[in-house]
Amino acid sequence: MATKTSKRVGETSTTVSVGIRIDPKIKFALDMMGRLQKRSLTAVIEWAISNAMSQQAIDSSKGPTKITEAIDSIWSTDEATRFINMCYEVPTMLTYDELRLWDTIKLSKLFWTVGYATDYREHLNEWKLRINWDLLKNHVEEHKNSPSVVEFDDIPF
Repeated sequence: MATKTSKRVGETSTTVSVGIRIDPKIKFALDMMGRLQKRSLTAVIEWAISNAMSQQAIDSSKGPTKITEAIDSIWSTDEATRFINMCYEVPTMLTYDELRLWDTIKLSKLFWTVGYATDYREHLNEWKLRINWDLLKNHVEEHKNSPSVVEFDDIPF
């Protein structure tokens, strides 16, 4: 996934390039919408996705929620924080690989203030998780073929 940063000094606005394949008729419709709205193709696609997200409901820890509300409570520029937010807000949406990572976190005493996993987020030491995030992901990748989850207990000193 490519990212492009604004060239203006002092700005840190980042966008992500996404390649998609769409039906030629849909592309034509998007072009027509762009003409009507006097927007670029990108702006029309962003608008359409935003509208779809505002209508789509998902099950979250708070019950049925609009996906835009869930995204607002999950999104963080920090990958580890974003992952933990997903684990607590929409655990049913985790992929197999994400579940394996979450199971490793739950098994690893290092990340819990009480020495074991609980349902209470305040017992998760998110600071320790963040500073060990890359090591943790490497650990999970190294043990991906293990039939059971392997505890992470590396301390980077």
